[in-house]
Amino acid sequence: MESVNRMDNAIIAQHALAQYDINVVSVSPIAQSGAAVFKIEDNRGLLYSLRVHESKSSTLEKIWMSPDVLDSELVWLDALNRDTSLTLPVPKRNQQGSYVTQMGDMNCTMLSWVAGDQKPYFTNEQELKSTSEMTAALHHHASKWQPPSSFIRPTINSARIRTALDLLKQEVREGLLDAHDVQILEAAGERAMAMLDTLPKNKLNWGVLHGDIVPPNIVFVDGVANPIDFGASGFGFFLTDLAITFFFIHPNARQQYIDWYGKHFPLPNDYVAQIEGLFIALRLIVIRNALGLPDANNWLPTHVQKSASREFGRYANREDFLFTGTPFWE
Repeated sequence: MESVNRMDNAIIAQHALAQYDINVVSVSPIAQSGAAVFKIEDNRGLLYSLRVHESKSSTLEKIWMSPDVLDSELVWLDALNRDTSLTLPVPKRNQQGSYVTQMGDMNCTMLSWVAGDQKPYFTNEQELKSTSEMTAALHHHASKWQPPSSFIRPTINSARIRTALDLLKQEVREGLLDAHDVQILEAAGERAMAMLDTLPKNKLNWGVLHGDIVPPNIVFVDGVANPIDFGASGFGFFLTDLAITFFFIHPNARQQYIDWYGKHFPLPNDYVAQIEGLFIALRLIVIRNALGLPDANNWLPTHVQKSASREFGRYANREDFLFTGTPFWE
Protein backbone atom coordinates (compact mmCIF):
# COMPACT_ATOMS: atom_id res chain seq x y z
CA MET A 1 0.00 0.00 0.00
CA GLU A 2 2.79 2.38 0.92
CA SER A 3 4.58 1.83 -2.42
CA VAL A 4 1.32 2.60 -4.27
CA ASN A 5 1.02 5.88 -2.31
CA ARG A 6 4.61 6.71 -3.14
CA MET A 7 3.90 6.19 -6.84
CA ASP A 8 0.74 8.32 -6.63
CA ASN A 9 2.66 11.10 -4.87
CA ALA A 10 5.39 10.95 -7.52
CA ILE A 11 2.76 11.45 -10.24
CA ILE A 12 1.24 14.36 -8.29
CA ALA A 13 4.73 15.85 -7.87
CA GLN A 14 5.36 15.67 -11.64
CA HIS A 15 2.07 17.45 -12.38
CA ALA A 16 2.74 20.08 -9.68
CA LEU A 17 6.20 20.85 -11.10
CA ALA A 18 4.59 22.01 -14.35
CA GLN A 19 3.12 24.92 -12.33
CA TYR A 20 6.57 26.37 -11.54
CA ASP A 21 8.98 28.30 -13.75
CA ILE A 22 11.88 25.86 -13.51
CA ASN A 23 13.39 23.44 -16.02
CA VAL A 24 13.44 20.17 -14.10
CA VAL A 25 16.35 17.76 -14.65
CA SER A 26 15.68 15.24 -11.87
CA VAL A 27 13.06 14.32 -9.26
CA SER A 28 14.10 12.12 -6.30
CA PRO A 29 11.82 10.92 -3.47
CA ILE A 30 13.50 11.74 -0.13
CA ALA A 31 11.13 11.00 2.74
CA GLN A 32 7.55 10.94 3.92
CA SER A 33 6.22 11.89 7.34
CA GLY A 34 3.90 14.90 7.47
CA ALA A 35 4.36 15.19 3.69
CA ALA A 36 6.02 13.32 0.83
CA VAL A 37 9.24 15.21 0.05
CA PHE A 38 10.95 15.21 -3.36
CA LYS A 39 14.38 16.66 -4.13
CA ILE A 40 14.28 18.60 -7.41
CA GLU A 41 17.24 19.68 -9.53
CA ASP A 42 16.89 22.18 -12.37
CA ASN A 43 19.00 22.73 -15.47
CA ARG A 44 21.17 25.30 -13.65
CA GLY A 45 22.04 22.85 -10.86
CA LEU A 46 19.76 24.60 -8.35
CA LEU A 47 18.02 22.33 -5.84
CA TYR A 48 14.50 22.52 -4.45
CA SER A 49 12.27 20.61 -2.06
CA LEU A 50 8.79 19.83 -3.39
CA ARG A 51 6.31 18.67 -0.75
CA VAL A 52 3.15 16.73 -1.51
CA HIS A 53 1.11 17.26 1.63
CA GLU A 54 -0.11 13.79 2.44
CA SER A 55 0.75 12.48 5.89
CA LYS A 56 2.14 9.03 6.53
CA SER A 57 0.16 9.00 9.80
CA SER A 58 -3.62 8.52 9.71
CA THR A 59 -3.95 10.28 13.09
CA LEU A 60 -2.27 13.58 12.11
CA GLU A 61 -4.90 16.35 12.25
CA LYS A 62 -6.15 17.34 8.80
CA ILE A 63 -5.67 21.08 9.51
CA TRP A 64 -1.96 20.68 8.73
CA MET A 65 -2.75 19.96 5.08
CA SER A 66 -5.17 22.86 4.43
CA PRO A 67 -4.14 25.55 1.89
CA ASP A 68 -4.51 28.52 4.30
CA VAL A 69 -2.36 26.81 6.90
CA LEU A 70 0.33 25.82 4.38
CA ASP A 71 0.38 29.34 2.95
CA SER A 72 0.88 30.76 6.45
CA GLU A 73 3.90 28.55 7.08
CA LEU A 74 5.57 29.97 3.97
CA VAL A 75 4.55 33.55 4.81
CA TRP A 76 6.47 33.18 8.09
CA LEU A 77 9.45 31.59 6.31
CA ASP A 78 9.47 34.52 3.89
CA ALA A 79 9.54 36.97 6.81
CA LEU A 80 12.36 35.04 8.51
CA ASN A 81 14.39 35.13 5.29
CA ARG A 82 13.88 38.89 5.04
CA ASP A 83 14.44 39.79 8.68
CA THR A 84 17.15 37.42 9.99
CA SER A 85 20.61 36.23 9.01
CA LEU A 86 19.63 32.56 9.41
CA THR A 87 20.13 30.25 6.43
CA LEU A 88 16.63 28.97 5.68
CA PRO A 89 14.55 27.34 2.95
CA VAL A 90 13.17 30.06 0.65
CA PRO A 91 9.52 29.51 -0.37
CA LYS A 92 8.88 29.53 -4.12
CA ARG A 93 5.67 30.82 -5.70
CA ASN A 94 4.01 29.02 -8.62
CA GLN A 95 3.11 30.64 -11.97
CA GLN A 96 -0.12 32.02 -10.44
CA GLY A 97 1.88 33.76 -7.69
CA SER A 98 0.69 31.38 -4.97
CA TYR A 99 2.76 29.46 -2.42
CA VAL A 100 0.30 26.54 -2.51
CA THR A 101 -0.24 24.50 -5.67
CA GLN A 102 -3.51 22.57 -5.58
CA MET A 103 -3.62 19.29 -7.49
CA GLY A 104 -7.19 18.00 -7.12
CA ASP A 105 -7.68 17.45 -3.39
CA MET A 106 -3.91 17.43 -2.74
CA ASN A 107 -1.76 20.47 -1.93
CA CYS A 108 1.89 20.95 -2.87
CA THR A 109 4.52 23.52 -1.86
CA MET A 110 8.04 24.26 -3.10
CA LEU A 111 11.09 25.54 -1.22
CA SER A 112 14.76 26.03 -1.98
CA TRP A 113 16.97 23.17 -0.80
CA VAL A 114 19.30 23.92 2.14
CA ALA A 115 22.60 22.07 1.62
CA GLY A 116 24.62 20.71 4.54
CA ASP A 117 24.79 17.79 6.96
CA GLN A 118 21.64 16.27 8.44
CA LYS A 119 22.15 13.93 11.38
CA PRO A 120 19.87 11.54 13.28
CA TYR A 121 21.12 12.95 16.62
CA PHE A 122 23.44 15.61 18.03
CA THR A 123 27.08 14.53 17.82
CA ASN A 124 28.97 17.24 19.73
CA GLU A 125 28.70 20.26 22.02
CA GLN A 126 29.13 22.80 19.20
CA GLU A 127 26.01 21.46 17.45
CA LEU A 128 24.02 21.85 20.67
CA LYS A 129 25.31 25.37 21.30
CA SER A 130 24.56 26.49 17.75
CA THR A 131 21.08 24.93 17.89
CA SER A 132 20.31 26.82 21.11
CA GLU A 133 21.44 30.10 19.48
CA MET A 134 19.42 29.37 16.33
CA THR A 135 16.33 28.68 18.46
CA ALA A 136 16.81 31.94 20.36
CA ALA A 137 17.12 33.82 17.03
CA LEU A 138 13.80 32.34 15.83
CA HIS A 139 12.12 33.35 19.10
CA HIS A 140 13.61 36.84 18.98
CA HIS A 141 12.08 37.31 15.53
CA ALA A 142 8.71 35.86 16.56
CA SER A 143 8.54 38.13 19.63
CA LYS A 144 8.71 41.18 17.33
CA TRP A 145 6.84 39.90 14.26
CA GLN A 146 3.18 40.70 13.67
CA PRO A 147 1.54 37.95 11.59
CA PRO A 148 -0.94 39.16 8.92
CA SER A 149 -4.65 38.75 9.69
CA SER A 150 -4.87 35.85 7.21
CA PHE A 151 -2.20 33.89 9.14
CA ILE A 152 -3.51 30.49 10.34
CA ARG A 153 -1.33 27.92 12.10
CA PRO A 154 -2.40 25.37 14.72
CA THR A 155 -1.90 26.13 18.42
CA ILE A 156 -0.31 23.78 20.94
CA ASN A 157 -3.04 23.76 23.58
CA SER A 158 -5.00 21.57 25.98
CA ALA A 159 -7.55 20.57 23.33
CA ARG A 160 -4.88 18.77 21.29
CA ILE A 161 -3.51 17.04 24.38
CA ARG A 162 -7.03 15.97 25.37
CA THR A 163 -7.55 14.44 21.89
CA ALA A 164 -4.27 12.56 22.25
CA LEU A 165 -5.37 11.11 25.61
CA ASP A 166 -8.76 10.09 24.18
CA LEU A 167 -7.02 8.21 21.36
CA LEU A 168 -4.70 6.47 23.81
CA LYS A 169 -7.65 5.30 25.93
CA GLN A 170 -9.28 3.96 22.76
CA GLU A 171 -6.14 1.92 22.09
CA VAL A 172 -6.42 0.44 25.60
CA ARG A 173 -9.99 -0.65 24.84
CA GLU A 174 -8.78 -2.24 21.60
CA GLY A 175 -6.00 -4.10 23.42
CA LEU A 176 -2.96 -2.37 21.89
CA LEU A 177 -1.78 -0.46 24.98
CA ASP A 178 -1.57 -1.39 28.66
CA ALA A 179 -4.28 0.24 30.79
CA HIS A 180 -1.94 1.02 33.71
CA ASP A 181 0.62 2.69 31.43
CA VAL A 182 -2.05 4.88 29.84
CA GLN A 183 -3.43 5.82 33.29
CA ILE A 184 0.02 7.19 34.16
CA LEU A 185 0.18 9.09 30.84
CA GLU A 186 -3.27 10.51 31.53
CA ALA A 187 -2.38 11.63 35.07
CA ALA A 188 0.76 13.35 33.77
CA GLY A 189 -1.19 14.89 30.85
CA GLU A 190 -3.85 16.29 33.19
CA ARG A 191 -1.16 17.90 35.34
CA ALA A 192 0.58 19.37 32.27
CA MET A 193 -2.68 20.80 30.91
CA ALA A 194 -3.52 22.39 34.27
CA MET A 195 -0.08 24.03 34.36
CA LEU A 196 -0.25 25.30 30.77
CA ASP A 197 -3.73 26.75 31.27
CA THR A 198 -2.43 29.01 34.06
CA LEU A 199 0.51 30.50 32.12
CA PRO A 200 0.17 34.13 30.98
CA LYS A 201 0.79 34.84 27.30
CA ASN A 202 2.94 37.77 26.27
CA LYS A 203 5.41 38.74 23.53
CA LEU A 204 8.36 37.27 25.45
CA ASN A 205 6.93 33.80 26.00
CA TRP A 206 4.32 33.16 23.30
CA GLY A 207 4.24 33.40 19.51
CA VAL A 208 4.94 31.52 16.29
CA LEU A 209 7.49 28.76 16.81
CA HIS A 210 9.19 26.09 14.72
CA GLY A 211 7.59 23.25 16.65
CA ASP A 212 10.01 20.47 15.68
CA ILE A 213 13.63 21.48 16.33
CA VAL A 214 15.18 18.01 16.28
CA PRO A 215 18.39 16.83 14.54
CA PRO A 216 16.72 15.56 11.32
CA ASN A 217 15.21 19.06 10.87
CA ILE A 218 18.54 20.86 11.23
CA VAL A 219 21.17 21.25 8.52
CA PHE A 220 24.68 21.79 9.89
CA VAL A 221 27.28 23.73 7.91
CA ASP A 222 30.69 23.99 9.65
CA GLY A 223 28.98 23.37 12.99
CA VAL A 224 26.37 26.10 12.43
CA ALA A 225 22.75 25.00 12.82
CA ASN A 226 20.25 25.97 10.12
CA PRO A 227 16.58 25.07 10.59
CA ILE A 228 14.55 23.31 7.91
CA ASP A 229 11.09 21.68 7.80
CA PHE A 230 8.78 24.26 9.33
CA GLY A 231 5.82 21.93 8.72
CA ALA A 232 5.00 21.65 12.44
CA SER A 233 5.25 25.40 13.12
CA GLY A 234 2.39 27.02 14.96
CA PHE A 235 1.48 29.16 17.95
CA GLY A 236 2.69 28.21 21.39
CA PHE A 237 4.96 29.00 24.30
CA PHE A 238 8.51 29.54 23.05
CA LEU A 239 9.87 26.97 25.51
CA THR A 240 7.98 24.36 23.45
CA ASP A 241 10.93 24.40 21.05
CA LEU A 242 13.35 23.56 23.88
CA ALA A 243 11.08 20.80 25.20
CA ILE A 244 11.03 19.14 21.77
CA THR A 245 14.80 19.42 21.33
CA PHE A 246 15.21 17.77 24.75
CA PHE A 247 13.71 14.58 23.29
CA PHE A 248 17.21 14.28 21.76
CA ILE A 249 19.40 15.66 24.58
CA HIS A 250 20.42 13.65 27.63
CA PRO A 251 19.21 15.08 30.98
CA ASN A 252 22.78 15.84 32.10
CA ALA A 253 23.34 18.18 29.09
CA ARG A 254 20.05 20.09 29.23
CA GLN A 255 20.99 22.80 31.77
CA GLN A 256 23.98 23.83 29.66
CA TYR A 257 21.68 24.08 26.62
CA ILE A 258 19.23 26.26 28.57
CA ASP A 259 22.09 28.52 29.70
CA TRP A 260 23.27 29.03 26.10
CA TYR A 261 19.73 29.82 24.97
CA GLY A 262 19.22 32.19 27.92
CA LYS A 263 22.18 34.33 26.85
CA HIS A 264 20.25 35.27 23.68
CA PHE A 265 16.58 35.23 24.75
CA PRO A 266 15.05 35.81 28.21
CA LEU A 267 13.95 32.81 30.24
CA PRO A 268 10.93 32.95 32.60
CA ASN A 269 11.66 32.31 36.29
CA ASP A 270 9.76 29.01 36.28
CA TYR A 271 11.36 27.67 33.10
CA VAL A 272 11.94 24.19 34.56
CA ALA A 273 8.26 23.70 35.42
CA GLN A 274 7.21 25.05 32.02
CA ILE A 275 9.63 22.88 30.01
CA GLU A 276 8.64 19.77 31.95
CA GLY A 277 4.92 20.39 31.36
CA LEU A 278 5.52 21.11 27.67
CA PHE A 279 7.73 18.01 27.36
CA ILE A 280 4.85 15.85 28.64
CA ALA A 281 2.28 17.61 26.44
CA LEU A 282 4.42 17.23 23.31
CA ARG A 283 5.26 13.58 23.96
CA LEU A 284 1.50 12.93 24.07
CA ILE A 285 1.00 14.67 20.71
CA VAL A 286 3.93 12.70 19.22
CA ILE A 287 2.52 9.42 20.55
CA ARG A 288 -0.90 10.37 19.15
CA ASN A 289 0.61 10.88 15.67
CA ALA A 290 2.57 7.64 16.00
CA LEU A 291 -0.67 5.72 16.60
CA GLY A 292 -1.56 6.28 12.94
CA LEU A 293 1.69 4.87 11.52
CA PRO A 294 1.50 1.50 9.73
CA ASP A 295 4.08 -0.19 12.02
CA ALA A 296 2.94 1.36 15.34
CA ASN A 297 1.87 -1.97 16.86
CA ASN A 298 5.45 -3.26 16.61
CA TRP A 299 7.11 -0.67 18.83
CA LEU A 300 4.62 1.75 20.38
CA PRO A 301 3.49 -0.41 23.37
CA THR A 302 7.13 -0.68 24.55
CA HIS A 303 7.69 3.03 23.98
CA VAL A 304 4.58 3.91 26.01
CA GLN A 305 5.63 1.53 28.80
CA LYS A 306 9.09 3.16 29.02
CA SER A 307 7.56 6.66 29.02
CA ALA A 308 5.10 5.70 31.78
CA SER A 309 7.84 4.26 34.00
CA ARG A 310 10.19 7.22 33.43
CA GLU A 311 9.29 10.88 32.66
CA PHE A 312 5.50 10.49 32.83
CA GLY A 313 5.60 8.49 36.05
CA ARG A 314 7.82 11.02 37.78
CA TYR A 315 5.78 13.97 36.52
CA ALA A 316 2.52 12.36 37.66
CA ASN A 317 4.14 11.91 41.10
CA ARG A 318 5.20 15.58 41.13
CA GLU A 319 8.89 14.67 40.89
CA ASP A 320 11.32 16.59 38.66
CA PHE A 321 12.75 14.72 35.67
CA LEU A 322 14.31 17.32 33.38
CA PHE A 323 17.91 17.00 34.60
CA THR A 324 17.96 13.49 36.10
CA GLY A 325 16.85 9.94 35.46
CA THR A 326 16.80 7.69 32.39
CA PRO A 327 15.27 9.24 29.25
CA PHE A 328 12.46 7.39 27.46
CA TRP A 329 14.67 6.41 24.52
CA GLU A 330 17.30 4.49 26.51
